[in-house]
Amino acid sequence: MVTIIAVVSCIALSYPNVSRADEPLPVLPSDSTMVIKRLVEITLSKKPDGVTGIKSIVYINATPVTVWKVLTDYNNLKRYIPRMVESNLVEDKGTLKVIDLTGEFRVILFTKTIRVTINMHETFPLRIDYEQISGDFEVYKGSWILQPHPDEGTILTYEAEIKPSFAAPDFIFHGILKKDLVGGLTALRNEAERTQLK
Repeated sequence: MVTIIAVVSCIALSYPNVSRADEPLPVLPSDSTMVIKRLVEITLSKKPDGVTGIKSIVYINATPVTVWKVLTDYNNLKRYIPRMVESNLVEDKGTLKVIDLTGEFRVILFTKTIRVTINMHETFPLRIDYEQISGDFEVYKGSWILQPHPDEGTILTYEAEIKPSFAAPDFIFHGILKKDLVGGLTALRNEAERTQLK
């Protein structure tokens, strides 16, 4: 997914290096560790040649197999990922999948459509590595890493390196990226937890 996260950017005006964001939730236990688990942790870093490094971590109250099922349901990502217009599996070569993604975001009266075609290298159920084949980025590659948690949940880590081919000042692009990561990872977590309950 996510891959997906950078594709469907939204608007933000600030760029702290580390962002922790939580959402309004159903009733949670008062246990502070449960509250901490609801946080989405995001770290952005500047790399050489204008590349942005990303590391995001989120706890999901669903098994790695369930999270994997949601991450790899490529034709339905547009159903729950914010600003995802199209998501299609175009080629299936077993552990290698090729997907097309189209996202859209708006800044005041300006609308930007972003398209990307990606190779997804799957190692069930622990890891997905991806890289852009074609699209609106000079650099676009990364990994999804799924780690089982002792309470039967999953620690999901997203790592990526991104450089857009379109002009975007760092403070705007990083702010957009940070906010979109929070929205995308939260949507992914919610979908996986709903799927787990079915």
